[in-house]
Amino acid sequence: MRLNIAILIAFVLATTTAYSQSEEALLSNGLFAFNNDNYMQTINDLSKYVEINTENALAYNTLGKAYAAFGNLDKAMINFQMAIKINPKYYEAVKNLGYVYYDEGDFNKAISLFENAIKINPKYDTAYNALGNAYDELKNYKKAISYYSKAVAISTLYDGAYNNLGLAYSHNGNYEKALESCKKALEINPRNDDAYNAIGVIYEDQGEYVEAIEWFKKAIEVNKDNADAYNNLGVAYYYSDDVKGESKAVKNYLKALELNPDNIDSYNNLGAAYFSTNPTKAMEYYNKALSINPNHVDTNYNIGKLYMSMNQEADAIAHFRRAASAGQELSQKELKQRGLDW
Repeated sequence: MRLNIAILIAFVLATTTAYSQSEEALLSNGLFAFNNDNYMQTINDLSKYVEINTENALAYNTLGKAYAAFGNLDKAMINFQMAIKINPKYYEAVKNLGYVYYDEGDFNKAISLFENAIKINPKYDTAYNALGNAYDELKNYKKAISYYSKAVAISTLYDGAYNNLGLAYSHNGNYEKALESCKKALEINPRNDDAYNAIGVIYEDQGEYVEAIEWFKKAIEVNKDNADAYNNLGVAYYYSDDVKGESKAVKNYLKALELNPDNIDSYNNLGAAYFSTNPTKAMEYYNKALSINPNHVDTNYNIGKLYMSMNQEADAIAHFRRAASAGQELSQKELKQRGLDW
């Protein structure tokens, strides 16, 4: 009888040890997979882990980041919320939840969560950067500049925040400080393709397209998968004096879409490229943009202009109104010129 009890105890201990090792392996493998950008494996391992251990905030937060990387914002939100429920002071999860709302376009909710993360950790540089991003989206560039400045004051080697600060200065019309900040980002990290791209945008905003083209090319040299740089290069070619600019523009817009099929700006830009020469093709690309976002301001305005050129005023007005409802000043002027309410 004693032997049987001893055997039973040994069996239970061995089973418990094996179970614990399996549990630990799921967690460590899931975290390792995430750090190596293997998000599918992360989701597979950590989903199994949280079925066993429902009180690990790190697992839920990492699982949320993996879902966010796949664009599954609903599941990302659930997991970030679970992490915060387990640990309300988990400021990274609070910030990550804020970015879910940011990606959904709810910038005010995002701002509230970013501010909460900073209340928990007043030195949280990436939360200040996130606040800058949200205010930049709301076109409150002074606040954006203020928060980006706080991010780089905390982390003087934060090249991403310097780059964002430069873009915010550019949006606010201060091109000198914009270039200074973006070039500081490149001093810190010469492989920051977003900074090269940002400098190109700054020159493009000033109508200096030849200079802009060179910077966009540098961005692509560093990262051949930078869809935004290809799109911006297309814009610079489109507005440059290069007689082949239009065909080069189309080529780069198409490359941007190859890298990012949901790049609504590239579809809109392709529509603009064909506006005068091939209205049917222009409308095709505009409609592809609207299939991604039916309320996209610039695309609705451009379709309105295209319909006007085709003498289809009723359709034009419908799109001007849709653009105007989202705050498109040009659409409002178009409607007022025709004595219509927007």
